Amino acid sequence: MAMEEATATAFGFPAEVRPGATRVGWIGIGVMGGAMAARLLAAGFAVTAYARTPASVAAASDVVFTMVGNPGDVRSVVLDAASGALAGLRPGGVLVDCTSSSPSLAREVAAAARAAGCHAVDCPVSGGDVGARDGTLALLAGGDEAVVAWLAPLFAHLGRPTYMGPPGSGQSSKIANQIAVAGAVVGLGESLAFAGAAGLDERLFLGAVSKGAAGSRVMDIFGERALSRDFSSGGSVRYIIKDLGMALEVGDGQEEEVNVLPGSALYRQMFSAMAANGDGELCLQGLITVVERLNGIMRNSNLRAKEQFAKAAKFQGPLAQFQVSVSALLQSPYLFHSQKPSAATMAAPGSLGLLQAPSFSAAKCRPVAASRGAARAVFAVRASAASAATKDAVLMPFRENRALKIISGLQNFDRSNVASVVTAADKGGATHVDIACDQDLVKLALELTNLPICVSSVDPSAFQSAVKAGAQMIEIGNYDSFYDAGIEFSSEQILNLTRETRKILPDITLSVTVPHTLSLPDQMRLAELLEEEGADIIQTEGGKCSSPTKPGVLGLIEKAAPTLAAAYSISRAVSIPVMCASGLSSVTAPMAVTAGAAGVGVGSAINKLNDVVAMIAEVRSIAEALGTKASRNVSEDLRRVHN
Repeated sequence: MAMEEATATAFGFPAEVRPGATRVGWIGIGVMGGAMAARLLAAGFAVTAYARTPASVAAASDVVFTMVGNPGDVRSVVLDAASGALAGLRPGGVLVDCTSSSPSLAREVAAAARAAGCHAVDCPVSGGDVGARDGTLALLAGGDEAVVAWLAPLFAHLGRPTYMGPPGSGQSSKIANQIAVAGAVVGLGESLAFAGAAGLDERLFLGAVSKGAAGSRVMDIFGERALSRDFSSGGSVRYIIKDLGMALEVGDGQEEEVNVLPGSALYRQMFSAMAANGDGELCLQGLITVVERLNGIMRNSNLRAKEQFAKAAKFQGPLAQFQVSVSALLQSPYLFHSQKPSAATMAAPGSLGLLQAPSFSAAKCRPVAASRGAARAVFAVRASAASAATKDAVLMPFRENRALKIISGLQNFDRSNVASVVTAADKGGATHVDIACDQDLVKLALELTNLPICVSSVDPSAFQSAVKAGAQMIEIGNYDSFYDAGIEFSSEQILNLTRETRKILPDITLSVTVPHTLSLPDQMRLAELLEEEGADIIQTEGGKCSSPTKPGVLGLIEKAAPTLAAAYSISRAVSIPVMCASGLSSVTAPMAVTAGAAGVGVGSAINKLNDVVAMIAEVRSIAEALGTKASRNVSEDLRRVHN
């Protein structure tokens, strides 16, 4: 017994920590972990990296550091009974988890280590890849205070350790840190986007405010990277999404929990929008792209800018009123955005001219100071609602097999929700938006977007006032609310509604939904008859009759199967475009086009979300799955109007 105690004492804590004697194991050699392990190796410590199993690393180490992705990874590499680090660590060994993980898991690991005669310290870090390379990280340590003090010779090469309290305290501190970092990154992105749109030299602005109250470590690390469009340096944004998610979790049952964190919820939505845009592997400074996309801003390379200008000029013809030096503009990137300028703004002193285009509102063009002395410009070009009202313009996305219609719901008269849905459609990359048949809602939508407005109803007499208010497309459909009341529509009823509607509005773009309650052969026959009666688009449905039995992607495909089958069959029975709707997602939307649909309609997946940023992110994910571009350039807008 005495020999066992002596062996345990000589191994790990509290034996002296020093290079050449203390053996270090490292699990997780990523951007952060690799740099931290390299610093210990350079300081003379023997470092064993994770090669086969965590247990094998631990068996050869006095102190084992872990720096992995998420709490699930920590549980796997530390607590697995057969291969986890604790399974290989001898009594007296110390486990230091630097992963940003959950406080409850940190306490669980500490208890398991204690039961094995070992010690565990939760020690997440802050300072990013720069701090990891330079050894200036903030080390937030939770656990036994004596063990944390014992680790000081190792911590000294990594950064500045602070003992935060008992097990779990380090992780709670890191979550609180991430809330502050997220808010600062969002503020930085918005301030830089605003400064650029206001015509300021962003680097001059950044240098000026970094010396004042707005200055921060976040600004120092991420500011220049954001301006240089360097989004690859640093840690992946998916980690802060995970960290903010832990801040918002309920059920840990600990006193430090504060579950009402509205700012954190918003920050997480914005970073999640970045991931939904396909940028989940980029770093925090990439958040500026979300702000830019929300405002219709798109930055391009010099070549792309020249191509856009050349195409715009081709459609424009002589630009007699365009007073900006073209040669100067073509020397640098452009910043295109679709904000509609006010009359007062366009008449302001110092304006360099108006870019006039047939059927377009006058748009101000003014210079924006740029880095390296290059001239830049902001074009604000917005098509008027009336100019987009032609049938060809409404049908063009269907003819190009890329239509994406976002549906607010036939019975949805909630102005706030409808406004959010319309905004999401506009900013997320949709080609059409579908709202309830109400003239006031149409006017509201026209204030928020230039997308074609479709109104839905099963009352032909209701369409006229909505069209007069500015709707460019009408639809007989969105039957879901009637199904809930036990009401179904027969083929003859839908044909009669179509005939009556065509008598009232013979020229408007008309879409008619074929109900899923009919058999597939009957759906095909009804579609053929609707085409004969003058329908321009056939819409399918199917979500209500599909009850997925499998989770995940398989469930999404299973849910979409009925409407995909209808799209496949009907598209081969008619010559007009078919829109596939009901039960679709970013996974199944491309399948609809492959099946024969000219576009997709998405409703509840968007309108049931209670946050406009989340709505935009969801629309964006579907638009990108379809290959639809959210930020159309000037030439595309001009082409649409002229066609």
